[in-house]
Amino acid sequence: MGSEQTPPGGGPSTFEFLWREGDRPRSSPGPRPGLSVTQVVMTAIAIADADGIDAVSMQQVAKRLQVTPMSLYRYVPSKKHLVEAMFDEASGAPPGLDAVPGGWQVRVEAWVTALWGRYQAHPWMLRAQVSQPIGPHQLAWFEALLAVLKDIGLTYEEMVSLALFLTGATQGLARISTDLARAAGEDDLIPFGEALAAVAHPDRFPTLSALRSAGTFDIPAGAYDIPAGAAGGATSTEPNLKFGLRQLIEGIEAHVAARAERG
Repeated sequence: MGSEQTPPGGGPSTFEFLWREGDRPRSSPGPRPGLSVTQVVMTAIAIADADGIDAVSMQQVAKRLQVTPMSLYRYVPSKKHLVEAMFDEASGAPPGLDAVPGGWQVRVEAWVTALWGRYQAHPWMLRAQVSQPIGPHQLAWFEALLAVLKDIGLTYEEMVSLALFLTGATQGLARISTDLARAAGEDDLIPFGEALAAVAHPDRFPTLSALRSAGTFDIPAGAYDIPAGAAGGATSTEPNLKFGLRQLIEGIEAHVAARAERG
């Protein structure tokens, strides 16, 4: 049946589905007693956590729940709706930044660290095809960050730009980490430093060659023994994220201070 993406007889938009009221099926005939939208979504998340987002299908979710695939459409209009709901549910609630001691800088760091943790817990989120971040949990994360930024001296437009940059940088570096972790498990993996030694000649790549010669890309023994997706080790870009975040925060501080001096 070609209805993984198109719900039989149409259905609500993904926006309407994410902001639905209640957790019961969309129509009364036939659903298994006790089954709910949340149960369907959580089952799909469990599949994605174990085998990746590509393993999620209406057929596989139905099999786990011991129902027919057609019966799921009483709860979830299409696979697109399901993936959007999975992403929002897996996002969870944002951290309680009001309880974080320190200034806005520390709270921004706490927000980024918490978002990084979400992606470590659910790496498939980095590959899920979703639309605009409009679900309840996603908006709660956006609101939590904007609430920290609202009184530091930025314009509204700058607040949004900074929030989007922080989200994108965290997502991007987390995805690189998952790619590196997956590659580390491949038999034919050539460590980056060794690969550079073979091709990064000084005449063509002078800066890369200098960094390689200085040992910048050397991998400590046992670094690849860290489980895929875990923070730390050769496959993690978390140190890069922390460094970039610190420089960004200092830049914002300087930007705000300069504006204040200009009155």
